Amino acid sequence: MLDSSQAYITMKTSIALFDLNTDQLSENQHAELQRVVCKTISIQQKVLAAKEAEKVHVDEPQLDKALALIKQNFESNAAYDQALLANQLSEYGLREALRNELSSEAVLAYISKDIPQVTEQQALAFYQRYPEKFLQVERRAAHHILLTINEQFKENTPQQAKTRINALANKVNSSNFEKLAERHSECPTAVNGGYLGLVAKQQLLPELDEVLFKMPSESFSPPIYTGMGYHLLWCKQHQAEHKVSFDDAKIKIQQSLYQQAQKQQQRLWLSRTCKGENLN
Repeated sequence: MLDSSQAYITMKTSIALFDLNTDQLSENQHAELQRVVCKTISIQQKVLAAKEAEKVHVDEPQLDKALALIKQNFESNAAYDQALLANQLSEYGLREALRNELSSEAVLAYISKDIPQVTEQQALAFYQRYPEKFLQVERRAAHHILLTINEQFKENTPQQAKTRINALANKVNSSNFEKLAERHSECPTAVNGGYLGLVAKQQLLPELDEVLFKMPSESFSPPIYTGMGYHLLWCKQHQAEHKVSFDDAKIKIQQSLYQQAQKQQQRLWLSRTCKGENLN
């Protein structure tokens, strides 16, 4: 039987690498999972044995919060209990595995705590050196309404769906589109008024992409048929290709460079602490 840390790391790594539970993996995937888990456990053990680990402490409220975040990923307590059983974990074992994980993370945070903040001058130098990183492609703010085709439902037969979408096309305007999407659209975006986001080219289905990027701002498409069904598009706004200003990019640059410096410091410490380990 796996110990709690190994069981937890195996479960977490399987989802992270393959988005699958361990019982769904192929033979090759199992081999790769085992390789990564062994390396992760070895590194974690060396981190927790380092003298710096004496400087950190994970308290019970932190563990309560971490455990609650994991439980949120399950539809019910029964599904959570089943996942623990399938992965040879008790809740106590999961809690202890989380203690090791949080303690290891706290050690890495401790050894990089003295990294200086990134100055505005450093951020500006990065912005000027890599201008291509701040180019924003042309995008469209778009909403849609989708009526699917399903012969099992009278209102979703091809003819009925077409009749319904034509009726909506004659009705939509900028003041009612979101309400109509909430009421009629059969896409998960309906809960947000059909909002698709700020969309770049080739992000949507080809049929929608072709229409959207020919539409004027604040305009509505005729019904569009795709393999999913019938759509109406609202091109709410154009956002032309542009370069993000330094003022808008500055905080993210500073955060990114600071995090990079932290990771570099942590990596150097790990290379000394975990001699012989492949950290990649």
